[in-house]
Amino acid sequence: MDWVAVAQQLNRDLLAIEMIKSGLTAQEKNIKSIPLFDRSTGKPISKVEFKELASAGMIINQVSAEALISLVANSIETFAIRLERHQGVKWEPFTNPRNDIKYSERTREFRALNNIFKHQEGYIESASSRSARFLVENGYFKDETYLKHLSAEDIISNFELAIYEAFAHMYEICYQLASLQHLAISKSGSELIELLKERVVYEIIQPNLTPSAS
Repeated sequence: MDWVAVAQQLNRDLLAIEMIKSGLTAQEKNIKSIPLFDRSTGKPISKVEFKELASAGMIINQVSAEALISLVANSIETFAIRLERHQGVKWEPFTNPRNDIKYSERTREFRALNNIFKHQEGYIESASSRSARFLVENGYFKDETYLKHLSAEDIISNFELAIYEAFAHMYEICYQLASLQHLAISKSGSELIELLKERVVYEIIQPNLTPSAS
């Protein structure tokens, strides 16, 4: 049952990502809800206040993207470590991939993006690293692209879905070791997200989520 320890770590990491994503989203909504007019006088806020508000919105948008990409990439690395420790299986998205399982490309994408933020200050230059070369050669970005000015959706379209596809890939690797098939791997789009959220994300974090009948 060592595979359970690996699966539990994935559960923990996905829940943590959802909690942090929820907090970042709430903060972004708070910033956007600040009125541009003084409620007592009806006059527009000052230019200084407007610039501060615009800067705050831009910063949290950019920081959210980088933070969440980092969290997913860390989960991928932790999964690889625990997989070898508990199952004796070596897996790594680039050097020991499981391309026979859906969404394998997502784990490479998150690892590469995190390396760009971590080692290249968010600047993609294909000649500088394997990660940058991967992102350019596979059509994710043009060479010499700066990521720190981009939002999460600009970096990865359907950002939330991309996170869940990466986790679905790892769950399936884990479950196959136990000769089980994880149902998420047969799903796509919103069905994939909802299925994993039902199993992993506590209802208090997603109050509108309908618990699974099982």
